[in-house]
Amino acid sequence: MGATSARSYSRHWRAKRLSWNAIGKIRYLFDGAVEYMDPVTLCYPQVKFNELRKALGFKQDSELTSLVEQSDCFRIVRDRETGQMAAFMTPLVPDRFVPTDCQEIIEPSINHAIFDCKVNALVNPNDRDRIAENLRAHKNGINMKVLLAGNVPQFHAKPSEEAVRRISDGLQHLFCKPELQQYFFGEFIYHYERKYKVGLYETERVLMAYLSQHLTKHMACRVGIENWPSEAIAKWVKNFFGPKKLSYVITEAHHLWEKQQNNNQYEQNQF
Repeated sequence: MGATSARSYSRHWRAKRLSWNAIGKIRYLFDGAVEYMDPVTLCYPQVKFNELRKALGFKQDSELTSLVEQSDCFRIVRDRETGQMAAFMTPLVPDRFVPTDCQEIIEPSINHAIFDCKVNALVNPNDRDRIAENLRAHKNGINMKVLLAGNVPQFHAKPSEEAVRRISDGLQHLFCKPELQQYFFGEFIYHYERKYKVGLYETERVLMAYLSQHLTKHMACRVGIENWPSEAIAKWVKNFFGPKKLSYVITEAHHLWEKQQNNNQYEQNQF
């Protein structure tokens, strides 16, 4: 998300006494982790909670649902009888969820229009006066929906081939050039090796699998990303592997690697 809107969100979540680690996880969900969404309704369904909480480093689904509730920024679907969370949606991704008769949608207590923003917004310097005026008008933070009216991001349920090809080539370039790999992924490699007690060879295999099988689709699903300048894509990647997200990026990469290895082992046992 844009730097100005990120500050607005941070004030909201910090006021709820959430740690920076928790805020990083909330932003990941709020930004739209489309690989964990239902491709039709664009919600985070209950059947994906197990995978999602593992990716975020939680031990139980209840820890995930508790964080979603505490953040007070998601639309939550509950069972009317049990009160159990059946799904949740981020307002940044227009969902198509239709509740059943035994379900109800609970809106966040704070009007999310205050915090609506353009994800990965690159603010034009010519808009500084508009930003300042907007900030004065909205005491609780910048209303990026007003500032960037008509330009709220959308996400493809399935990315275009052109977007996948461009992102894949770009990530491959960053991985294969030693100096670029060190700049963009050096912290990931360093901390992954020490956390899981493995060598550089296996760590690079994990990273390559994560880039090709997960991050490529995650980035390519954004509408219009095939038209982003290379500098903007590089900045997004650098932020994604930044210190506030790094812990759960490492956990997610390890979880996906283990899942891949288990699948390979299962296929070998079949023959």
